[in-house]
Amino acid sequence: MKTKDLMTVMTVAVATASLTVMTFWSGALNAGDDEGKPAAQNAKPKLLAHGIEMTLAAADDRTLTAGEEPVFELTAVNTTGEAATASIHIAMTASSPRDMMSRVPRLPSALWQQDQPLVLQPNEAKMIRIPVAVKLPANNMIAVSLGEANATPAAAAATSPELKPLQLRAGVPLSGIVAMNFSTAVPAVPAATANN
Repeated sequence: MKTKDLMTVMTVAVATASLTVMTFWSGALNAGDDEGKPAAQNAKPKLLAHGIEMTLAAADDRTLTAGEEPVFELTAVNTTGEAATASIHIAMTASSPRDMMSRVPRLPSALWQQDQPLVLQPNEAKMIRIPVAVKLPANNMIAVSLGEANATPAAAAATSPELKPLQLRAGVPLSGIVAMNFSTAVPAVPAATANN
C-alpha cells in the first residue's frame, strides 16, 4: 500500500470516528439527569369483558400485610353507550417461598374466591368494595386474579363435559388476568441496624 493511500484511509477513519462521537455525544452524560423526564407510573392491569373495563386494587391504596383481612376495590367502567352486564370471578392464591433444598417451585394454594355480578348503565363508572374474610398468611407471595365467572375451568367443564378442566397456574381463570401481586414476607433488617 502506498503512503498516499494510507493517508487517505487514515483521514477517512478519523473523520468517521469524529462524526460518530459528535452524533452520539450530543446529550449530557451525567447520571441522574432526570429533570426533563416524566415520573414513572405504575400501570394497573385491566380486564375488559362485555365492554366493561375493570381494575382491582387494595382499598385506600393500603400496603397489605400478614394477619389482616384485606379489602379490595373493584373499579368498573362501562366503555360502551349501552347497558352492560358481566359476572366476574375474583380469586386469591398464596404460594410460599421456594425451599432452598428443592428444585421444584411450590404450587399456589387457593385462599379465597368470589363471583361478583356487575350491571352498569351506558358510560357509568362504579367502585365496589370487596371485603375478604380470610387472613393473609405470613411469608407468602399473594396473587389476586380477575376473570369472567363463566370462563373458569369448572364452568367450562360443566358447559362442555367432554372438555376436562385445565389446571391453571396461580388460579388465573381461562380468560383472566393477574390484577395484583404482593408479598407478606417481612423485609430483612440491614446488618448495621440489627447489630445496634
